[in-house]
Amino acid sequence: MPVDAKKNIISDNKTENINAAAKISAKNKTVSKHGGRPAAGSKPAKLRPQEEKDIFALDIGTRNVVGIIGHMSDYTFCIDYTAAVPHKQRAMIDGQIEDISEVARVAGMVKEKLEEKSGIKLSRAAIAAAGRALRTRRTQMSFNIEDKETITADDIKTFELECSIKAQEELDAEKGDQAFSFYCVGHTVIRYLLDDYQISSLAGHKGKRAAVELIAAFLPETVVESLYAVTDMTGLDVSSLTLEPIAAMNVIIPPNIRLINIALADIGAGTSDIAISQNGSIVAYAMSTVAGDEITEEIVKNYIVDFQTAEKMKLSSGKGTISYKDILGFEHSIEEKEFFDSLIPAVETLADDISEHIIAANGQAPAAVFLVGGGSLVPGLAQAVAEKLGIPQSRVAIGGREAMKNISFGKSRITGPEYVTPVGIGVTAAKNGGYDFSVITLNGKKIRIFDTRTVRILDLLMSEGYKTSHIIGHTGRSLTFTLNGEKQFFKGEPSTAAEVTVNGEAASLETTVRQGDIIEFRPAVNGKNAEVRISDIAGDVAVRKVFIDGTEYPFGAIAAVNDRRITSDRMIQNFDNVTVSEIETLGELMETLPFDTSRLDFYKSGKLLSIDHILRDNDDIITADKPAARSDETSSKLISGLPDSRNSENTPEGFRVTLNGKSIILEPRPNDLPHEFIELMALADIDLDSPPKSGDMILTVNGKEAGFMDVLHEGDDAVIKWAEA
Repeated sequence: MPVDAKKNIISDNKTENINAAAKISAKNKTVSKHGGRPAAGSKPAKLRPQEEKDIFALDIGTRNVVGIIGHMSDYTFCIDYTAAVPHKQRAMIDGQIEDISEVARVAGMVKEKLEEKSGIKLSRAAIAAAGRALRTRRTQMSFNIEDKETITADDIKTFELECSIKAQEELDAEKGDQAFSFYCVGHTVIRYLLDDYQISSLAGHKGKRAAVELIAAFLPETVVESLYAVTDMTGLDVSSLTLEPIAAMNVIIPPNIRLINIALADIGAGTSDIAISQNGSIVAYAMSTVAGDEITEEIVKNYIVDFQTAEKMKLSSGKGTISYKDILGFEHSIEEKEFFDSLIPAVETLADDISEHIIAANGQAPAAVFLVGGGSLVPGLAQAVAEKLGIPQSRVAIGGREAMKNISFGKSRITGPEYVTPVGIGVTAAKNGGYDFSVITLNGKKIRIFDTRTVRILDLLMSEGYKTSHIIGHTGRSLTFTLNGEKQFFKGEPSTAAEVTVNGEAASLETTVRQGDIIEFRPAVNGKNAEVRISDIAGDVAVRKVFIDGTEYPFGAIAAVNDRRITSDRMIQNFDNVTVSEIETLGELMETLPFDTSRLDFYKSGKLLSIDHILRDNDDIITADKPAARSDETSSKLISGLPDSRNSENTPEGFRVTLNGKSIILEPRPNDLPHEFIELMALADIDLDSPPKSGDMILTVNGKEAGFMDVLHEGDDAVIKWAEA
């Protein structure tokens, strides 16, 4: 998986849970020629699909949700339709969505109003995030371009995105083990370099090396997810995502005037977002949670009113006298000057905070300041900011309609600074300056992919917690053991390959995912390990018993593993030494008895038994010494076929062999028994607990395959090692 690709994939579990809480109607509302709902009996106008040129900008603000439909004409953004709906309750605090279903309800109303006005079925929206818990990283990367004919627009976009990824990696390393993730919501290029020379645009140029320096902005996952939850619930795909101060900058301070050191403060109800321009670029961002709501909360405390009443009082500038009803139900009136004078401490606090953040981001007071957003309308704020920064009041302006560059307002009534951000969202989307996410469905679950790199199905699966064994699968482990001295080998079953389809068609793990893909993945099934029970090779081990001189001895089918008797259901393990014997006659039993039987006669019920006597369960047998001179046929038959220990080969002391290239000496075995290959297993330096995937072992003596019970000879060269996977 590419570096940190996981960071670019966002789970949609929260949204799925939220969808159950509240559903926004997807039914289109239409308007009759009389206005409002269609007249009874009239046919609703059919909405046309949203086209590529139809840009729907949705500003989900703390106090209001504003929507704009517009289009680009040459270099001008033309506003076609607008709609705004205020929140009835505090569903957002400090720029963070608190009540997703309530915000989605209001956003749905804005969407429906615009559909009624435009006749367009809106399906995708450009949005912006406030800078709550904003993090920024400034970074630079260079790229070898010697093999390129010319630098294309796609090349430049790739350079910028790789630089943004580097910034993401640096931020991730900086935050360490914090549980929450940050996602890039925008970047601005500070400068381009071509062969170490600064240049305004790389497009169309040739050279040896190109470099990009940019500043990338990041927000916590929760901020981004809550915005997407709202759009999901309103039936909208997100076409682009940007940061609110970037959007405002793009409409108030376009690139051609960024040579001037200008600060822009977007003062909303919940946050004050700041951007700084200098030397032709945006060079810094900052944010504060001190904003318009602090003024409103001061009014609530001073005049004992609810929040909505306080908001109306705050926006009553120019009325002379302000009338209001407190929470106790009493009517009051207050002169406008007296009212706004009472807010001076709160305005001073807001101005202090904005000025401190501007200086911290810029390093000094800027040449000029633009104040935008609904919070900028508070009387006295612009003058207070100028005083705090120590610049003339004429250098601090409230940016409204007249300050927006390259905008055609059409018949819209947009005037104040509260519309700067929604217009800027539309301009940013039109210029492909926002970030976008693709929604992929994996086994019925929605997953969002951040489009800053190519993501393969393999990357997607790994990010969703699938392990290599789910994706590739393993052949079952093989089994090696000895049976009565002969090597036995059983292979494990092969794995069942994983199956993956994209939109119903077979695909590979290397297939690149795209917006809207529906992926079905069936994990690989690991092959079963080779399994052998004693019953598989010896049948039912039904041990019976006889009594010889009152001592019990087993007979019948007898199985032992590593010299220990076991039952038929015992599973054989790797490298077990298995012996299986059938004892049905007295002669076969005599070979296993722990005493010398060569000079004994065996009797049952007073009758002398031959070695061919078929044993029966619970036979009671007694023994007696044979006469020394006895050589009759029965005696001869009794002792025939018994082993003669005198034929055993003596093993010399200091028995030397070579094992895996090292010379070793084996200690003599009891009773001068010969040395066997299996003795070397305990001396080989191999890990038996963690065999490789193949599960195969090389066992050779003098270059030839060996069995565990093979007899060793002085000077043998043995090899015991795992075969390579």
